[in-house]
Amino acid sequence: MTKLQTVVGFGAALVTIAGTALSLVGITSPVSSKGEVVAVVQDRARQPVAAATVEIYTPQDALVTTLTAEPDGRIVHRVREGRYRLRVTHPQFNGESRHVEVHAGERSEIRILLAARPPGPAVKTVMAPSPGRIQKFFRDLGF
Repeated sequence: MTKLQTVVGFGAALVTIAGTALSLVGITSPVSSKGEVVAVVQDRARQPVAAATVEIYTPQDALVTTLTAEPDGRIVHRVREGRYRLRVTHPQFNGESRHVEVHAGERSEIRILLAARPPGPAVKTVMAPSPGRIQKFFRDLGF
């Protein structure tokens, strides 16, 4: 039994030494403190909205990054674990904001539906009368 204990103890010592050496060399990967935010920007008909601007903010409203949605309406960005606010804008749509919570080593996906921006008020262009017409107007009044 003594020989068996010696062999097991020696084996355990080798495993411990090998594990320590690998961690010092950096071969083992540390646990990531980052997760991934995936935002899918679509219109109300569920069609992708390309070139939408997506801003990621901390809860204290500090800007983390600004991204542009791909043709499929997606953005992907790695961030530290925590809560974030996404603000999405596009010239043809009303802006939207959403909150997302990101966990280390995980992907947090959020869909953001944008409503089309209503057309602006109609603008009429009125041309000023020519100077000759103004003079005629005052002459007709007797000035």
